[in-house]
Amino acid sequence: MLCNIGIEKVPKKMTGNSFTVFVSAIEAMLDESVIISDKLQRYAFGTDASFYRLVPKLVLKLQNENQLIAVIKLANQYLVPITFRAAGTSLSGQAITDSVLIILSHEWNQINILEKGKKVKLQPGVIGAHANRSLASYGRKIGPDPASINSCKIGGIAANNSSGMCCGVKNNSYHTLADMRIVMANGSVLDTANLLSRQQFIGNNSELIEQVSDLANSVQQDPELSAKIAHKYRLKNTMGYGVNALLEFSDPIDIISHLMIGSEGTLGFISDITYHTIAVEPFSAVGLYVFDDIQIACELVRKLADESVSAIELMDGTALNSVTDKLQDFIAVEQLSSRHAGLLIEVSSKTASELKSKLLNIERHINNCDAYLIAAKAFTQNTDEIERLWGIRKGMFPAVGAAREAGTTVIIEDVALPLEELANGVNKLHQLFHRYGYHDAIIFGHALDGNLHFVFTQSFEDEAEVNRYSQFMGVVSRLIAIEFEGSLKAEHGTGRNMAPFVEMEWGENIYQIMRSIKTAFDPLNILNPGVIINDNANAHLLDLKTLPKSHYIIDKCIECGFCESVCPSKNYTLTPRQRIAVWRNIADLKQRNKQGLLTPEEIADYQELLKSYQFYGIDSCAATGLCAQQCPVGIDTGQFIHALREQNNHSQAIQQLSATHFAKFVWAANKGLKLLASTVGVMGAKNTKILFTGLNKLSFKKIPMWQSSWPSGADSANNLVVHNPTRSTLILDTQANQQYTKKVVFVTSCANRVFSADQKAVDKRSISTVLASVLDKAKIELIIPKSVDNLCCGKPWLSKGNQTLAEQKAQEFIDAVDMASEGGRWPVVTDASPCALTLSQLKQADVMELSEYLLSYVVPQLTITKTSDPIMLHQTCSSIQLDGAKALTTLAQQCSEKVIIPNDIACCGFAGDKGFFLPALNKSALMPLKEQVPADCQRGISNSRTCEIGLSQHSGLPYQSIVYLLDQVSVSKGSHDFDGLS
Repeated sequence: MLCNIGIEKVPKKMTGNSFTVFVSAIEAMLDESVIISDKLQRYAFGTDASFYRLVPKLVLKLQNENQLIAVIKLANQYLVPITFRAAGTSLSGQAITDSVLIILSHEWNQINILEKGKKVKLQPGVIGAHANRSLASYGRKIGPDPASINSCKIGGIAANNSSGMCCGVKNNSYHTLADMRIVMANGSVLDTANLLSRQQFIGNNSELIEQVSDLANSVQQDPELSAKIAHKYRLKNTMGYGVNALLEFSDPIDIISHLMIGSEGTLGFISDITYHTIAVEPFSAVGLYVFDDIQIACELVRKLADESVSAIELMDGTALNSVTDKLQDFIAVEQLSSRHAGLLIEVSSKTASELKSKLLNIERHINNCDAYLIAAKAFTQNTDEIERLWGIRKGMFPAVGAAREAGTTVIIEDVALPLEELANGVNKLHQLFHRYGYHDAIIFGHALDGNLHFVFTQSFEDEAEVNRYSQFMGVVSRLIAIEFEGSLKAEHGTGRNMAPFVEMEWGENIYQIMRSIKTAFDPLNILNPGVIINDNANAHLLDLKTLPKSHYIIDKCIECGFCESVCPSKNYTLTPRQRIAVWRNIADLKQRNKQGLLTPEEIADYQELLKSYQFYGIDSCAATGLCAQQCPVGIDTGQFIHALREQNNHSQAIQQLSATHFAKFVWAANKGLKLLASTVGVMGAKNTKILFTGLNKLSFKKIPMWQSSWPSGADSANNLVVHNPTRSTLILDTQANQQYTKKVVFVTSCANRVFSADQKAVDKRSISTVLASVLDKAKIELIIPKSVDNLCCGKPWLSKGNQTLAEQKAQEFIDAVDMASEGGRWPVVTDASPCALTLSQLKQADVMELSEYLLSYVVPQLTITKTSDPIMLHQTCSSIQLDGAKALTTLAQQCSEKVIIPNDIACCGFAGDKGFFLPALNKSALMPLKEQVPADCQRGISNSRTCEIGLSQHSGLPYQSIVYLLDQVSVSKGSHDFDGLS
């Protein structure tokens, strides 16, 4: 039946001249803003989360499907290979190329909720977690739940058939696919949701339709092949193409759309995908159980598989040892051996009573193993405890990464075994770890699916290490694929890493079917060649990534890319991962140059990289530290950039002067803004912008770029206070005759001392006046230190790389508020989240951010009537670092019935004064904002004045501190007077 199916045309290969002509055609067709050709940025895009590196010759950041189609047609014409990338968090090398890399601009992030949340249509640039956030109000979510869901994008989730901890097989992209829009290798488009598109595609692509139908018929009529395919897909499996589509569907359009799932960009481009969503069960419980025998633990998994269990994570003793610090919160265990095992079990239900019934059945099975149980945290429904229990499991991979020797990489392999072979498989993997010297290796995984991850560290610095890895993977592949008849890649995709082993796992006949699929879809082999289908038996040993030592702050980076989704410069210059990758290259070139190993051409490249890095790597980094929140090993790339800025700091004298005479600098800035506001009134906005653009250039960017959202200078807070020479503090005039027993020390940020309220805002009072109003309602006295005009948290100097001055100013702040608070008797509050964070980082100071204080101390004393008006909320990066922005968000939700947190915006990129001097960073970071503002929304709220300036500029709304909203919707508890918003 297969004799005519595997015949392939041998595609012609690209020549140097054809690539040159291709580039010329691209430059004539696309705007230069979407073409990336400089060496530094191309090198930056040469890394993904795998342990391979390929530097693209060209990177195209495409904005729409029409551009994509045009590029694909040119690639066909000139035989230029192209590779698609979504987030670049894949682990098997499927998102890198040495030809043309196509990445997505922010325009590819549309989310359409269908059928009241039962379906969702997503473009490939949507981050998985953002899709779930949009579905949350419907009580639904997408089926796939990869560990990287906060960073990975839908295009990659579908193209890799990613699954996750609770997804299993039944809820992956293949099984929850409703419809798909595909751009094929010849540039034709298929929209499976559109009947006309289906009919036109069949008519225009008759050869592909015939080949796909023939392949399906050949499989369905061969009992042996059918049985093997069905047997293999009882497990998670992302090795090769999803040939189960040939067995399970008869309509060629359905076969094509399902073959696209897991095809890793080698068959076509997924322009959008519609998922059947799944219900979120609101009642959950999680327990952790540690056994002295992994065999017993695996037998328990098999029994629990027949119960209604949402997830079971198996962790060997070595894995548990790696997270002892997290374990100690729940259980006390001695050092464990590899024969020990832990099970993290989650159970979910629609109702509380159903959950209780499920838990009784599950606990009965666990109690039957009581003789082998050495420690346990019984099932808990406490959400904080559940989060921390899952943190144990999620912390294992980064724990290995953080403990590894500098210069080595972390490799995470991903296999699946039949449940009955789970214990045997773990045991044999432990034996191989010992034989090949991987003594730090750990095993964990999604036990219900027989899906094991094993993690180990590996150097690729010399041939002996590469050979060790090669021999180890050869033995592992035979063990999993042949002895256990399992999957060599359960959920991470084939990529380059496992391409040489696809035939070993599937056998010659099915492998030839896969080759035929590739030829039918992509006869010229221009789509991600070398991925999934690769004739080179050593392809997994080529283009290995080295991670040379470069700086102690970043040496632990594994280049996973989790940081990229929250980086404000991701669409402007570089991401944290890219800054690190490029700096590692610079450090390596520097070392080799010292040793005299570089050619003249390489020396020129090194000097060019170093020069370019000043802007791309250092100057354009917001350095807010939000990347550390996402990094699995906790790397703060902003701290690294601060260190580089400190090395290049040539403004020490000016910085010292500003610190010593800070009050005068604030006064001068304030008066300058008032003068500027008057100038704008005379000259007009257009002429003012022209003037400042010229001044910025003439001053070599020492004078900032003016924007229309710049406020005037603030009125002095001292106009609001009563000066009493007998006191070390000031009190507001409105409170001078009050006798409140509760007090708070308040230091307004320097930004709110410099800038007035937003000019478009309805309420233009100063923040001190508004806070006084709120505190009066709560009967709390507001205390202001007398030295307030000279106080600063230290952030302006820290961001310039001057740690010494930053700490000096922070200490002045602490000394002043300590006196004002009578040695800590009263809470100390600042209105800006960056200030609170900086003081916490520099001095571990107990200074509360305003929204946290309001929520904890003030709101309980007020009666709040929520406004029905929609409110845009910006969660500042510093709030996220302080408490996950929980206080700010909770307070906003207590004040408004409709709080909108926009997708794809984490840090606004204003970054202190950077928004004035490099407004393009702020603009790029907030590019997705305006389109997400509802038509009936009139205001935004946040808790950082400088952030609010940029947010106002790029949203068209006035942004103010959340205290303004609280004042408008609240009255004193027991009061009947209310003039709040309706």
